[in-house]
Amino acid sequence: MFYIPFWICIFAGAAIDARQRRFPNELAGACAVTALVGVWLDLGLNTALDHAGLAVIVYLTLVLSESFWRRLRQIPGIGMGDAKALFALCTLDPMGGIVAFAVALLALALSCLFTKSRSLPLLPFLVPIFAIIEVVGCTL
Repeated sequence: MFYIPFWICIFAGAAIDARQRRFPNELAGACAVTALVGVWLDLGLNTALDHAGLAVIVYLTLVLSESFWRRLRQIPGIGMGDAKALFALCTLDPMGGIVAFAVALLALALSCLFTKSRSLPLLPFLVPIFAIIEVVGCTL
């Protein structure tokens, strides 16, 4: 019940990313806040702050490695919208977010290989995979 606003925001972000290849800052902020509030109301303040701290570490690691990649190779890799989405997912469930991100990158790579496309948006892969991980994790 506490997580319904988060799921609405993150699926809206995936739909926008699929159409426009961008994840608006306002929507990313709403996803992160609703994830934090949902965890706070469900599991308590200490757990919410732990998840937020881990999300910051994951976010900074991804942004710094992406900045290094762009400087080294002179081409973009992961978009900053993808990093913002991963921050929101890791605020909700840090391990689920990281696993979903890895699986989504693999699915994206295979899709690009099969469609012979140079790039595709990541969020339409990331959000459903994360949702599946969360549903399976809740039922086990």
